[in-house]
Amino acid sequence: MLTRFDFTRPRTIIVAALLIGAVAGLFGAAFAKVVTEPRVDDAIALEDARAAADPGPAEDDDMAIVPRADQSGPGLFAAYAIAGAAYGLFLSVTALSLRLVSGGVFRRVVLAGTILAGALTVAPWLKYPPNPPAVGDPATVGERERLYVLIIVLAALLLSGAAHLSARLRRAGWPDDRRVAAVVAAAGAAFAVLFAAMPPNPDAVTAPANLVWQFRVNSLTGNLLVWTLLTLGLGVTWAEAARRAAAAPAQNSMPFNAEMPAS
Repeated sequence: MLTRFDFTRPRTIIVAALLIGAVAGLFGAAFAKVVTEPRVDDAIALEDARAAADPGPAEDDDMAIVPRADQSGPGLFAAYAIAGAAYGLFLSVTALSLRLVSGGVFRRVVLAGTILAGALTVAPWLKYPPNPPAVGDPATVGERERLYVLIIVLAALLLSGAAHLSARLRRAGWPDDRRVAAVVAAAGAAFAVLFAAMPPNPDAVTAPANLVWQFRVNSLTGNLLVWTLLTLGLGVTWAEAARRAAAAPAQNSMPFNAEMPAS
């Protein structure tokens, strides 16, 4: 279906990215359902056991929460599909803004996907990795959200700067090995300073380390799966459309008498 879209229009590229992102999100949700959700159930069971051993004030039944069956079922797939579509929007807009990058649209999409996945997923995970339900003080939610958003913005700026540095060094004629080494070293040093300057996670980890790290690694893997499928899906689809568009004028410019029978 997407092969019939007119990829010369930015709006078409954005719509295609939204659709591909939603599908990629569904694959991410399937991964989470099979791999990550069992760890969430383990964390909830641990939390329930602690609550039973040290009961606090009774919870208000009027404050209804989403049932666990809905959270791990339709809610999980809906959330991942929406997140995937949002990733697709970010990816398409970023790729469209990288028009000066050489190497074709596929290279642009891969570069944009790398920057966004690094800023939105990998950098926050390295500094403030997610915790299962058994970990985290509700009183620190606001602080954790502020730190999470801040590191995303700063990581995006650093990765954009690294991409700009790479482009400048390429235009300056640096060989690929020296250019890549210089960009990686500069980005690594910048991220080391960023991670050292950012405050630590305000919540102490009290759950079993094995449970916490399984959840964290599975969460990262699921998000990177969505980014990978989205980036490759949009990159391949856009590149194929560009090749067809480039081939069409060549076919239309064939001499009129090339197909005329000899008299």
